[in-house]
Amino acid sequence: MAKKLPEVDVVLVGLGWTGGILAKELTEAGVKVVALERGAMRSPQQDFTVPRIRDELRFSSRNDLTQNTQRDTLTIRNNVSQEALPMRRLGSFLPGEGLGGAGAHWNGVTWRWNDTEFKIRSRYEERYGKKYIPEDMTIQDWGITYAELEPYYKNSNARRAFPAGPAICAGRSSPAVIRSKVRAPATTRCRR
Repeated sequence: MAKKLPEVDVVLVGLGWTGGILAKELTEAGVKVVALERGAMRSPQQDFTVPRIRDELRFSSRNDLTQNTQRDTLTIRNNVSQEALPMRRLGSFLPGEGLGGAGAHWNGVTWRWNDTEFKIRSRYEERYGKKYIPEDMTIQDWGITYAELEPYYKNSNARRAFPAGPAICAGRSSPAVIRSKVRAPATTRCRR
């Protein structure tokens, strides 16, 4: 028999970056919130400490922090004329599962896109010509610029307690590389 729970104002599905920030802001505003999350609870002390976090077989090969595509999956297609088929193997798209979602398995790294990435179709056409992109390819510009999005990047950084501003990591400089306030190990090659 179903158990009736207390009524709430908002139900969030997923408690990753977006759900976590929404839950925090809504509850601070006095809204009653419940979040639904599939997968396991996560504990920084138990799940993200050495040596457990360095289990390459568990995390890199067996994708322990990501969605199990044998149990639950998304559908994909390469163009609008194809039939959408289930994604059965993970590639570069790694949807997270469990408390923290994709934010957990990406180690809290959040890259800002630069202005060029928002104008990808225009940049390709400018460089290679309009016939370079096949007619059935859905690649397009975003319709928004980095400058328009910058205030939201800053707001997001503040909500997640990340320092604002550029950082340099492994020799690559970008306004996108953001580190948390947690002290990084001496072997980390990032600096502000």
